[in-house]
Amino acid sequence: MDSIYIGLMTGTSADSLDCAAVNFSKKEMNIVGLKNYDIPNALKNKIQESTQAPEHNDSLLRELDINLGNFFSKSIEDFIKSLSLDKNQISGIGSHGQTIKHEPNAETPYSMQIGDPQLISNKLGIKTVGQFRDDDILAGGQGAPISPIFHKEVFAQSGEKRLIVNIGGITNISVISDQEIIGFDTGPGNCLMDSWCRKNLRGHFDDKGNWAKSGEVNTNLLEIMIKDNYFKLEYPKSTGPDYFNESWLYSCIVKADPEIKAQDIQATLAELTALSLSNALKEIPDISEKVYFCGGGVHNLHLLERISSKIKKNCLTTHDLGIDPDYLEAICFAWLAKQRLDGIKFDMKNITGSKKAVYLGKIFLPVI
Repeated sequence: MDSIYIGLMTGTSADSLDCAAVNFSKKEMNIVGLKNYDIPNALKNKIQESTQAPEHNDSLLRELDINLGNFFSKSIEDFIKSLSLDKNQISGIGSHGQTIKHEPNAETPYSMQIGDPQLISNKLGIKTVGQFRDDDILAGGQGAPISPIFHKEVFAQSGEKRLIVNIGGITNISVISDQEIIGFDTGPGNCLMDSWCRKNLRGHFDDKGNWAKSGEVNTNLLEIMIKDNYFKLEYPKSTGPDYFNESWLYSCIVKADPEIKAQDIQATLAELTALSLSNALKEIPDISEKVYFCGGGVHNLHLLERISSKIKKNCLTTHDLGIDPDYLEAICFAWLAKQRLDGIKFDMKNITGSKKAVYLGKIFLPVI
């Protein structure tokens, strides 16, 4: 009997929705289908504004929560039809949601995602798992990243230490070995580069990193940015584009030189992503010679060149391990939905720092 789950991921960049349908009916995980949906520009712009805003606008966030939930629902419905499946063949949906604020170190720690999972469940009549970070934060953890447990499930190789680097809006790493698993956010991935592209009317992202490649790294600006306290923290740690945002960038530019050329700032932002990753890896002993990349950053060729020059490793993608790097996170949330509906808890202390085993995700049953 089929056991098909759908995973959703928009990532911190909020540019599009990745959908993955995965069949877990046998011992092996079989990909049924993968599809990407562009988030409408009006919705995307409001999400990005909310992420950058210093304070919450509760009425706007509720509106976005509903609108994004509706977009997710329509996309899932289309996705199911494109696979020639019926909704009753889907065992569950795992929806990470779109992160707006991530404050695990606040006086009252929280992480806010929108894209109402109850609405998705109601509209489609399918059990939906969402709010994956909440219980981990309540248990004293960071709430993120949680994908390293999936990376261990699918990429672990006996006797080998593997490093998975996910470059989305934020960069996070998974270090997998027989003895342990380590995972944390190293700092910005694409979020600052994407934001600077939008600000300078260069589109939503730096295609292949060509704009950054055309500039020169401003060493003064780079030194100011890399001195941020986040980079000094020991893991477990996590962050988001609500921290590494436009205000953060402008404060650094003002300290360095307000007259720096736009393309030089872009080159420096790419260097910051590469340097912060490289520095973080120096804190982990016996890193393997191969590094496997996933996420949107795999398409930024200039960024990968800069990372490769710093870490002196063989840089590959998860394609080399059999999984599409663009859809790895969506596949992860299909798997996480199954684990939650199967009632499985996870010990996240080496990843998020939580104090006890936790369920990852809350279950939302259809209410008709």
